[in-house]
Amino acid sequence: MNNKFGLSNEYTLAKVLQIKHYTRTLFSFKTTRPSKFRFKPGEFVMIGLILRGKFIFRAYSICSPTWHNALEFYSIKVPNGPFTSFLQKITTDSSIIIKTKSTGTLILDSLTPGKRLFLLCTGTGIAPFISIISDPETYIKYNEVIVVLTCRFSQELRYFNYKIKQLLKQPHIESHAKNKLRFYLSTTQEPYPYSGRITWLIKSGTLIADLNTYTLNKRDRFMICGSQQMILDVVNLLKSIGYIEGTINNPQDFVYEKAFVN
Repeated sequence: MNNKFGLSNEYTLAKVLQIKHYTRTLFSFKTTRPSKFRFKPGEFVMIGLILRGKFIFRAYSICSPTWHNALEFYSIKVPNGPFTSFLQKITTDSSIIIKTKSTGTLILDSLTPGKRLFLLCTGTGIAPFISIISDPETYIKYNEVIVVLTCRFSQELRYFNYKIKQLLKQPHIESHAKNKLRFYLSTTQEPYPYSGRITWLIKSGTLIADLNTYTLNKRDRFMICGSQQMILDVVNLLKSIGYIEGTINNPQDFVYEKAFVN
């Protein structure tokens, strides 16, 4: 089948199983999981479409738990976007191309052991963290896991709220996440119980105060994913208060997804 489309063995076709639209600009979709496809929570994979006779690929974080038999992705609809203009129109009669090897820098192994894990994200940057909070290992490694998600409008929080409800129905995850998983949802362009950008929430002390928890310390670890500017701002803030960026070969205090930062 791959040869029919001129694909190398690095790629395979995956059938679309489900599409769910949350707002006019946000949707998720599930595909079959290629046989022998393995990934770590937090990784991304290249997915592709054949458009006007050409292969077009984009990096998409995997939302699915590693133990699930399907792959799930979460996407924004970019106005007149050369890729998402077509991707948003897929149906359960469609297939997409998936690279058979995943990668990424949002790996727990890139962090040194700590007590509290902050998952800092904006918009569709929540995608890799859905996979991470669906992994029992995350709760074995940390006493507390705190998702901090900021969006422009409250309707953009629908996907996360939907996934949390699904997640907590899984007995083998709920038992781990109970009393450990917390989340802080904030908007920036409309009134909401919590509001403000992540850098301001941290710098002002608002995040710690609202969570009613102890101040940041050397045992805290961070993972960051979202818009390019948000990532740069948060990375610079963490560095300025003494945290060190980690890699798989040199685990430290924080990591961020470099695929989405030029």
